Amino acid sequence: MPRNKPRYTTRYIALVALITALCVVGRYLFQFIPNVQPVTDIIIFMTLTYGFVTGSYIAILSILISNVLLGFGIWTLPQLFAYLMVVGCAWLVSHWSYLRHRLWLQALFSLFAGYLYGFCVSIGQYPLFGGWPQFVAYYLAGLSFDTLHAGGNLMLYFILIPPLNKLLLQLHLDKGLS
Repeated sequence: MPRNKPRYTTRYIALVALITALCVVGRYLFQFIPNVQPVTDIIIFMTLTYGFVTGSYIAILSILISNVLLGFGIWTLPQLFAYLMVVGCAWLVSHWSYLRHRLWLQALFSLFAGYLYGFCVSIGQYPLFGGWPQFVAYYLAGLSFDTLHAGGNLMLYFILIPPLNKLLLQLHLDKGLS
């Protein structure tokens, strides 16, 4: 009877750990710029390249580990929810091969993901607001921070993802994105 190749090889676990570490360090280094960080871009890229499960692992681990450094609070669960929504959307668009092979389209998606993340974090805190009018006021007040997140995603995608893709290709960890 043929044996199935194990999914969780040492190489795969090391890849998830290293990319998670990159996200944590990136989030920590960019903490002085509100909502600008490379985490969203890396999570999108890894989801496009390796799929939903890998993107989810990296998203969850990145938030939990970086919140050890930056602080846990009522925002942690909404952050997890928001990043899983970003991973889910990235996985859905990963089936569109035109996007998978166009860096500029991926960067535009990362712009959208910044706004999606902010909306999902706000929705995740809805029970604390006491009603729809309070939620709308909270969301609108945070829209400038969502815009910083989205704009940062767009700029950082062009800077960060090509070298990351090249590195993965050199390490023969995947076909990478062309």
